[in-house]
Amino acid sequence: MLHLLKGKSLNQAQAASLFGAWRLSAVIHNLRKKGFEIDMEHNTRGKYKGFGKYTMRKTPTGQKIGK
Repeated sequence: MLHLLKGKSLNQAQAASLFGAWRLSAVIHNLRKKGFEIDMEHNTRGKYKGFGKYTMRKTPTGQKIGK
């Protein structure tokens, strides 16, 4: 989650490689249930083509996330 809080995007391949997280969509689902605003964009280019790319927009307290 810290990765997303820093304003970085994350996809399944990166989550598996960096954090050993094989069910990123489940993690995102749980974060959304806790009030985090997370966007998902389908990646259609590059090395991680075909994966959804997640980016956090806001925390439950309303703090905006930016780079």
